[in-house]
Amino acid sequence: MEASTIVQRLLQIPTVKIRHVPATTEKLAKIVKDGKENLHFICDFDMTMSRHWVRNKVTDALERNSSSHGVPARYDRLNAEFKKETARLYNTYYPIEIDKSMPFDEKVPHMIKWWKQAHEILVAQNLTRQDIQNMVSQVNIELRPTLAEVLARCCETQVPFLVFSAGIRDIIEEILKKKDLLFDNMHIVSNRMKFNDQGVCDGFNDPLIHVFNKSEFQLETTPYFPLIKDRGNVILVGDSLGDLQMSQGVKHDLCLNIGFLNHDIEHLEPRYLQAFDIVIEGDANMNPILEILQHI
Repeated sequence: MEASTIVQRLLQIPTVKIRHVPATTEKLAKIVKDGKENLHFICDFDMTMSRHWVRNKVTDALERNSSSHGVPARYDRLNAEFKKETARLYNTYYPIEIDKSMPFDEKVPHMIKWWKQAHEILVAQNLTRQDIQNMVSQVNIELRPTLAEVLARCCETQVPFLVFSAGIRDIIEEILKKKDLLFDNMHIVSNRMKFNDQGVCDGFNDPLIHVFNKSEFQLETTPYFPLIKDRGNVILVGDSLGDLQMSQGVKHDLCLNIGFLNHDIEHLEPRYLQAFDIVIEGDANMNPILEILQHI
């Protein structure tokens, strides 16, 4: 199928918006022509592979889905003080993360403080690997519809899939394992916990990855790099403008950027349409990505 036809099919999906149709068509044409052997994915986890909004099981009201950092605060073994401090950090720093008026550079020091403090109070809980398994079983993170089909398609066609997250790798890995969605073609780059000889978490490995510094991580230093070093085309998927940095740590010929616009649509739409080749609005499913994969 020609790229122009794929784009027209995408535009028939009500949740899809494309501002620069010719440029997006040109990118898709190269991806289709070069084939799956020259393609790999870089995808954010929280609010991208997972949903942004979920229904409260008691009230049926919409509420924000838990992030991988948010899972421990919902784990019943951890004390009230930890949960209170986690909430305080979120209420302090999340408004800064999404502040529409604050310049990007001014946000970065606040994000570093947030991540470091969040990791410090988590380490103080003396968590074990069994705790990670238990909390993931107890706290259900709702994944985005059609994600399973996208991951299965990438596995079947041997397209490498990198999960690149500012969250907690150990929790993300356990979530994907629990749902049978961690395949051999996948690799996770995220904040990784360190466990001592007694099996207790006593810190996090460097480097610290937060929402605004993904461009600083060099994929060439990871075991994943040999899988992608000869693949020049990238499909990047994220839910924030900061996620656009994810492809900067690896050389590539072309990057097709797909953005999930989950909230504040009226305000953020112009910026997302300018920055991303394809925008999927309203916390929708991954059908548009599956549509692309089916023609490669």
